[in-house]
Amino acid sequence: MNLIEGLNIEYVHVYESGLEAKMTLTQFHDQTFGYLHGGATIAFGETIAGYASNKKINKDEMAVGQNITANHMKPKKIEGYIIAKGKLMRKGKTSHVWSIEMFDEDKLLISYLTVTNSIIKSNKD
Repeated sequence: MNLIEGLNIEYVHVYESGLEAKMTLTQFHDQTFGYLHGGATIAFGETIAGYASNKKINKDEMAVGQNITANHMKPKKIEGYIIAKGKLMRKGKTSHVWSIEMFDEDKLLISYLTVTNSIIKSNKD
C-alpha cells in the first residue's frame, strides 16, 4: 500500500496550470475526536502537489517536497469527502509552488496550503 491508497485519494487530475483531487474520509483520517486530522490534510496536499509536479517535468527528474504551509480554516467531521483545487503559482526549472484550497462536499473551505516542490535529477536508471 502506498500513501495515495492509505489516504483514500480517489483521483488526481492535472491540468495545464492546476490540479483537482478527491479524498474520501474514513476512520483512518480521524484525530480521535471524530474530526479530520490536520496531518492527513497536509499529507493529501503534499501528495497531490508532488504527483502534479512529476507530471510536468522531464523523465530524468523528480519532484520532492521542500516546504508546506497549511492553514486549517474549519473543522471537518469524518464523513463525506474533501475536494482539493490547486493552482501552479510558479513553474521554475528547480522548483514548483502550488496553492491548494480544500473544500468539503458543501463547498466550505476546510484548509489552504502552499506546497513547494524541489525538482531534482532522478537516480532511477
